[in-house]
Amino acid sequence: MARPAEFHIDRDGVWRYRGSVVQRESMVRLFASMLACRDGRYVLVTPEQTLRVDVDDAPFVIVDMESTGEGEAAQIVFVTNLGERFALGAGHPLYLCEDAARGEVRAYQTTRDSLPALVHRNVFYRLAELARTNADGVAGIHSGGRFFALESTAS
Repeated sequence: MARPAEFHIDRDGVWRYRGSVVQRESMVRLFASMLACRDGRYVLVTPEQTLRVDVDDAPFVIVDMESTGEGEAAQIVFVTNLGERFALGAGHPLYLCEDAARGEVRAYQTTRDSLPALVHRNVFYRLAELARTNADGVAGIHSGGRFFALESTAS
């Protein structure tokens, strides 16, 4: 039987070590800086060892956003629960995934090292307020010169 991971990140982005919440934000930031995804599994990579990390959904959560400009010239910057900032665009795109267990579609942004960040519901609602319909009738937003759909286009 596999041993449980010593580290765990829950759906809200809360880090736990051996079941206890990691209270110090500086420690969470340090651990997050060592986080990687290898072969579909999350790990903390240190100079001496590699530790498995169980992640319920995504390792980071987008908790805020800033928007400047309008239309195709708009620029949106997302802020994670750890204070990291990522401009929405080709390098850090927004994508949608269906969560069949919850019966909903959730939005994510690709952050550093291709790690995903869940867009918190309140931030998604703010994005929806900015949404416009493109020529194909799909609701979405512009940022960094690209259009990002806010609705699933799969039939």
